[in-house]
Amino acid sequence: MISEEEKRRSERRAHMFKALAHPIRIYFLEKLKEKPWCVCELAEEAGIPKSAASKHLSQLKDAGLVDDNKTGTRVEYRLTAPCVLELSTCAEGVVLNNRRKQLGL
Repeated sequence: MISEEEKRRSERRAHMFKALAHPIRIYFLEKLKEKPWCVCELAEEAGIPKSAASKHLSQLKDAGLVDDNKTGTRVEYRLTAPCVLELSTCAEGVVLNNRRKQLGL
């Protein structure tokens, strides 16, 4: 039977993976790996409304993957878990390699 600690850890990880389940949020993490960005800059880079960018960033923050710093009305985000991008790069490589094998390439 699953312990309470294992259940909490699994729920925490599922929450993190749910936050990663959108291409814009992955894009934001990749941009934030370069440097801190404000919401308005990320929205412009992604070509989406500032309100949509803010919602995506809130989900990433709620999952603990980014943090924010407020200066007046400017909110700047930074990546707090760069290892999550390493995980996605690793998984992507394995998946692509497996697909190539399946196709006989």
